[in-house]
Amino acid sequence: MMRHYKKAYGIKCVVILYCFFVCSLSDGLADEKRKYEPIVHGVMIVSMDLPLLETIGNKVNVEINIGNERTERVTTILTVTCLTTKQLIGRDAHTLDSLSSKKVVYSWDTKGLKEDMYTIRAELEKVPGETYLDDNSRQANIYLVP
Repeated sequence: MMRHYKKAYGIKCVVILYCFFVCSLSDGLADEKRKYEPIVHGVMIVSMDLPLLETIGNKVNVEINIGNERTERVTTILTVTCLTTKQLIGRDAHTLDSLSSKKVVYSWDTKGLKEDMYTIRAELEKVPGETYLDDNSRQANIYLVP
């Protein structure tokens, strides 16, 4: 009886070791095939400020701070839109020195709009070679009341 137990235990050990080495080897080969793309930063929207609540008909200042995360001078285009109305609030090219930031203010005219929540989005176009784009856009909501 003891022999069958030892024999079965030995076979299980061999199967487990075989699986371990085969899986480890295939993971190693798969790692060689994978190409890792490095994360390259470029420009970013540092902050975007606008009031939470505003009266319809007033002009709303949308203040955006944009930054350059590179050690070289870059030029990018900043576009600010109201997603709710598809209205373009501002679009300009901006040149930023290395590792610097800049404040940009646009005025949004709310005449003719109705009482509602509006979403404002600011977006920077990527610069050459930039792969990390999560910080290139930001949005905020504003409530317009009569």
